[in-house]
Amino acid sequence: MRIIIVGAGTIGENLAKTLTEEAHEVYLIESNEQRAEKVGEKLDVKVIVGHGADPDALKRAVIFQADLVIAVTDSDETNMVVSSLAAAYGAKRRIARVRSLSLNKALEEFGYQKFNIDEIINPEDVAAQAIVKAIEAPGACEVADFANGKILLRAFDIPKTSPLCGLKIQEIRNEDFPWPMLVVAIVREGVVFIPKGDADIQALDMLYVLLPAPSLGEFLTFVDPNIRKPKKVIIYGAHNIGEKVAFVLSQDIRDIVLVEEDEKTAEKVAGRIGSVRIIHGSACEADILKECGIETADVFIATSENDHSNLVSAVLAKKMGAKATIITTQHPDYMAIIDALDIDVIINPRFLAADQIRRLVRGKGISAVTKLMEGNAEAMELIPEEGSAVTKVPLKEIHFPKNSIVGAIYRGEEVILADGNTQIQAGEKVIVFCQEDAVKKLHDLFTRKKFL
Repeated sequence: MRIIIVGAGTIGENLAKTLTEEAHEVYLIESNEQRAEKVGEKLDVKVIVGHGADPDALKRAVIFQADLVIAVTDSDETNMVVSSLAAAYGAKRRIARVRSLSLNKALEEFGYQKFNIDEIINPEDVAAQAIVKAIEAPGACEVADFANGKILLRAFDIPKTSPLCGLKIQEIRNEDFPWPMLVVAIVREGVVFIPKGDADIQALDMLYVLLPAPSLGEFLTFVDPNIRKPKKVIIYGAHNIGEKVAFVLSQDIRDIVLVEEDEKTAEKVAGRIGSVRIIHGSACEADILKECGIETADVFIATSENDHSNLVSAVLAKKMGAKATIITTQHPDYMAIIDALDIDVIINPRFLAADQIRRLVRGKGISAVTKLMEGNAEAMELIPEEGSAVTKVPLKEIHFPKNSIVGAIYRGEEVILADGNTQIQAGEKVIVFCQEDAVKKLHDLFTRKKFL
């Protein structure tokens, strides 16, 4: 697939890396010559120095033959102009990054197509949603939703006190087990594997679990009997992510404190969210955290625009008494050190944006993709075509690629946790967990073969 990315910032560079690794032909347009040169040295992409909204730059990227144009500059207006020009030049699909909440609402109201945009991405908005989901599932270190929120994927670190310790997978698949769920993967000592029925669950394992949304609350207490819903939350950073998280959480949690270094930003947010206490200062300072009441905080969330400050403040907050910590970061290297620093959840907006793009470039039949933090694995939501191989016989008779498992099916309004006797029907949403090298073979099973 020929893909043009406009904007070589953090999001654009990461997308370019992801898409080149999947063997797509990628053009990257960037107006900053120094940044363009730097990215060109690191990645196997065709870099063009120029403004994305300049027709000459788009023509140099062979816009006429583009299968997909992704505009992810820091300017919403530029991204929308790029999409319009791309449509005029014949690009097949257009994606634009739009961060403004008011502009997003207007686009939804009038319809993306009127602006020649096929899809909007807003990494900050998706990150805020992921934080809220993590708060709603205490103890979860990764979260993703499928089938419009009817099927949940959650990852849990299993404590030594968990009733799950010592149980075999087949025992928790038993019909008598009180909460329907399916363990699709276990991470043990850094190794990811798909467990068989006789595999047992051990303390300190990380479990990736698929379950129907209504089962979440009761299942959480089974993972860890000590889990409680948070009553006090402290948020550091009142910009896009922090403000949205504060607003959503304030509907259910009374004690929320929002810390912001910029006084004007703090004043604006205070006027918009009256129920949240605003403190002007830096959460990297112990005195500010004491003023917030950090010793009684159930969760500390760092969403400032400075990744280093987020990391430092979260470590300090944990030492001063916060029970759990969540940070946002743009740095992929931070993902590998969170365990050593005792940070509970790390959310990378650019990874979330890449998940959205993966779904679009993988082809029809894939309605959602989530790349997991541990190992080269991902969860996909696939919609099988009429006559595809997976619809012809029960799952136990299908030769699935190694390191893959069909986890759950959304049929009508029913969530079905799959087993060997399950037979998939065309058009329903199927959640599959797999290693990355199995993606193409899986996609082929869900697609009808075409004969010449």
